[in-house]
Amino acid sequence: MTQTGRAALTLADLDAMSIEQAQSLPFSERDRLLDLIIGDGRHNATDSVSHRTGLYGDYFEEDITRMLKVRAVKVYCRGTTSSDFDGNPVGETYREQYRACFRHVETILTAARTNYGRVIKMIVFLTNMDLWSEFNEIYREFISNSPCRAVIGTTGLAQKPLAIEIVECVAYRVAD
Repeated sequence: MTQTGRAALTLADLDAMSIEQAQSLPFSERDRLLDLIIGDGRHNATDSVSHRTGLYGDYFEEDITRMLKVRAVKVYCRGTTSSDFDGNPVGETYREQYRACFRHVETILTAARTNYGRVIKMIVFLTNMDLWSEFNEIYREFISNSPCRAVIGTTGLAQKPLAIEIVECVAYRVAD
């Protein structure tokens, strides 16, 4: 994305700006810079390849100054299961429930004007850890930028037939 004949701003450009200068940038430019800030903040503790590659990052450095400059807002999603608004589980298989839960969170992120690409932290409860690889397949359908994540096995959730709850999901967006 370019600005009227000018190259798109870099993080170095942002770092050189005052808060006032950065906050006066058009929304679209601040929005684009937020993606760069989030990408720059994602880290792995080692370059070693492991079974978890591509599924989550080891840590996220929240650069408060950069976030302030682009007027980033932190978004916390509520705990979400695969239940519909009447409390009935959506999907008859684990895979269908996993997808339904991720779609429900996607609805929340969209309403908050953000997306999975801007998620920096996620905590998930699963009732069947034997389905780890199936869960990760569905996870990859929705998550391409690896947030810090924890997946915890549990013996049950609020309703017996529920297979998944995304307990915590934290993302960013740019304020208008």
